[in-house]
Amino acid sequence: MSSRLRLIAPVLALTLVAAACGGAASPSPNASTAPPSATPAASAEASPTPSAAATPAAICDDAAAFRASVVELTDLKLLEVGTSGVKAAVADVKANAEALLVSGKDLVAEPLADLLAAVTALQATLTSLGDQPSLGTGVAAVRLAIEQIKTAADNVEAVLGTTCPTQ
Repeated sequence: MSSRLRLIAPVLALTLVAAACGGAASPSPNASTAPPSATPAASAEASPTPSAAATPAAICDDAAAFRASVVELTDLKLLEVGTSGVKAAVADVKANAEALLVSGKDLVAEPLADLLAAVTALQATLTSLGDQPSLGTGVAAVRLAIEQIKTAADNVEAVLGTTCPTQ
């Protein structure tokens, strides 16, 4: 049993790396060189985890950028940065969330949809305020919208916890 596992493990590892690193075009030329019995075993083992199809490194890189942008947004001094500063931070969160959605695919689709809805709500709040150097009159609404983004980001983090734990 141990020697059999030693023979199958490298084939399984190569199959998982190939699946994680490339799309359908990359594995096709190599598919004819792989033993037919190795491919079904690898597929059966890889299917239970939804993150096995995505590159874990790409997901975690995008998750780190997403985390940093959420921290930047939640740490803003609203009255100091004004509407334009909040808009820039929100745009950064949105771009990083969209990148994470692409790399994370099914893993984070639902919580990121909620987060992107919260981002859209904050953008609408900012638009209704206009371009003000200070957010004095709209601080409460902006803070509430940022808090909703933070809550949605916490839900994304809960899903990412096992795939990309924070360090």
